[in-house]
Amino acid sequence: DGLTQREVEGLRAVAAGKSNPEVAEDLFISLNTVARHLTNIFGKIGAANRVEAANYAARQGLSIPS
Repeated sequence: DGLTQREVEGLRAVAAGKSNPEVAEDLFISLNTVARHLTNIFGKIGAANRVEAANYAARQGLSIPS
């Protein structure tokens, strides 16, 4: 759906239940960048929130295996 590699990384982190501060720490980016990535991700995949984004990630096989 046109996600960049960095957006995929952020989506995987969100699907794993991580908060914005945790995503920022994991990806070595600022909270503002996390928020921008999530806005872009939600728009590209048609998600209204984190739960919908996580469900999308699971359907696409993007979830991190446990």
